[in-house]
Amino acid sequence: MRRFIHSAVVCIALIFLTAGLSLAEDGATIYTESCAMCHDGGSDRAPSREALRQMSPDRVLAALESGPMISMANRRSPAERRALAEFVTGKSFAQPLDTTPAPKALCTGAPGNFANPLAGPVWNGWGVTSSNTRYQGAAAAGLTAASVPRLKVRWAFGFPGDLSANAQPVVAGGRVFVGSPSGLVYSLSAATGCIHWYFQAASGVRAAVTIARIETGSGARFAAFFGDLAANVYALDAATGKLLWKTKIDNYPLARATGSVVFYNGRLYVGVASGEEIASVPADYECCRFRGSLVALNAATGDQVWRTYTITEEAQPTRKNKAGTQMWGPSGAPIWTSPAIDPQRNVLYVTTGDNYSDPPTANSDAFMALDRDTGKILWSRQVTAADAYNSACRMPDKANCPRFERP
Repeated sequence: MRRFIHSAVVCIALIFLTAGLSLAEDGATIYTESCAMCHDGGSDRAPSREALRQMSPDRVLAALESGPMISMANRRSPAERRALAEFVTGKSFAQPLDTTPAPKALCTGAPGNFANPLAGPVWNGWGVTSSNTRYQGAAAAGLTAASVPRLKVRWAFGFPGDLSANAQPVVAGGRVFVGSPSGLVYSLSAATGCIHWYFQAASGVRAAVTIARIETGSGARFAAFFGDLAANVYALDAATGKLLWKTKIDNYPLARATGSVVFYNGRLYVGVASGEEIASVPADYECCRFRGSLVALNAATGDQVWRTYTITEEAQPTRKNKAGTQMWGPSGAPIWTSPAIDPQRNVLYVTTGDNYSDPPTANSDAFMALDRDTGKILWSRQVTAADAYNSACRMPDKANCPRFERP
């Protein structure tokens, strides 16, 4: 629940959010003056020049505009982002990115029986159960303590163009469902690792997929649900990968879904977070207006049933920082995590993050209980009070650091 910001991410945030250069299209100048300090300096988690050269400009641009770097690069112009992507990769956009899996990676023959993927061994969603117990008995796992030391790698799967993998894999119906930082979601054979289908989301997918049975106009089917870093939630046919629906759950520019969606009794429950905590580094950024929320969707259609904000009031102008930039608040209290459900009490439980700006609120860094049917807040228990913080607090120029920031 406490904030967790990698030093390299903060360093990169400073890089991309500094004042614009006079030569917007000069990728070499942008890199030398604003990027080399991290990417040539061995900063933790900042890809090296050699690693960047292995990518396509499309892949780098996607990271800047809709992937893990979106909150750091949103103040750069399109021309600057494209010029930088071409320079660091050494390739032009005339060389398109091809993420199509090689034919030998695709499964051949009949796809097998997928009538009820939840009937056999399964690890579904992030928490496995609606209560997020993350526990599986030996019978369901097919493992015992004695067999664990004898386990060996059977196959490995590489994510094209990516340097890391964040999403937890899900196993159902003899398949592995997993998303990637580039937004590709795969359905793999659990036995061989071959690809049954793949789907390109609009942005990176860092949360687990959830498989559930829904009723549609054409009958019952099993769907694969997940969210992305552009605040979209998707429902795909779990057997084929066909898009059933796509819903934007928050229109704020830096909103995102980082926690796994939860399915229960025909509804999906999704927490909304954002990247504004990092985007607020430069002194001329008007920090901050995002507020976290929990959204309930009709799982069959994607229509919103209700939304509950963690901060009840919208952000208002507060003060001006030393650079003369208007500040806003309250803000933040995102929901990064996957909700838990208590069926007996008909209650949803979520945890929230910190405030991004003054004034701090009572529902930041808190456990919250909500009525599952209506979204009404039943109670809230704050763990850390007055925790207003953003990434400017770690920088030499702390103009946007909230007055109530605590160590």
